Amino acid sequence: MNDAEVYMEAYFKRALSDAEMKQFEERCIHDAAFAKQVALYISTEEGIRQQLLDEKKQQWRAISKGEANGTATPVKKMNIRKWMVYAAAACVLVAVALVFIFRQPSPHQLEDKYIAQHVTGSPHQLAEEYIAQHFTYLSQTMNANVSVDILQQGIAAYNNKDYSTALQLFQKVYSSNPANSKAKKYIGIVYLTTKQYEQALQQFEELANTPGLHDNSGLFLMAVTLLERDKQGDKVQAKWLLRQVVQQGATGSKEAAEWLKVWE
Repeated sequence: MNDAEVYMEAYFKRALSDAEMKQFEERCIHDAAFAKQVALYISTEEGIRQQLLDEKKQQWRAISKGEANGTATPVKKMNIRKWMVYAAAACVLVAVALVFIFRQPSPHQLEDKYIAQHVTGSPHQLAEEYIAQHFTYLSQTMNANVSVDILQQGIAAYNNKDYSTALQLFQKVYSSNPANSKAKKYIGIVYLTTKQYEQALQQFEELANTPGLHDNSGLFLMAVTLLERDKQGDKVQAKWLLRQVVQQGATGSKEAAEWLKVWE
């Protein structure tokens, strides 16, 4: 019996420490070559066990025959408890080994693993991080259009943290052109940044209900606002909104899907 077989036998006999048992099981999952060795070992041991059982059956038949003839053949006692432990452990390791050997992860499974490793934190923390990454500064684009120029002035004021001026300019643009969805979105962002959550939710809800809008982040931004506010019931409502974003394929669906996979 080689070292690997001794190691495996020690596992099945529960002769290893708890830490060593755990290490053995993790190795079965992460080490394909070792998993194959374990599968082969179990298969071999299963064959030996079956042979022993066959021998025991023959002995039992002999005993029954001897009892019928008035004689009895002494039989070595079988440690049933030991075999039950061994069988249970073998079943677990067979399942682990076979799953590892024959089931390769799909692209979706790999994506889920990546998300689990890289998207972490409470819902409130993730909302805070999203706001910090996307709304600390707003991007500017130059245009000769007067309303767009005012919008850019509002963005400049926002980036300078002059939120009062930014809000006035965004509202001016929206008042003169209610079809300007960017102005509506920026008004909501100012309210969100200044922690005026009720007003932010109102703006984002109106944005979400704007018909025919191709790039509509209203639902997602409502969810972000609720998670940032973090009052009782906000998380439940936010999760419902995130599911709607994913189902509709709306703006923010990628982030929504990632967050839902982490929390659910």
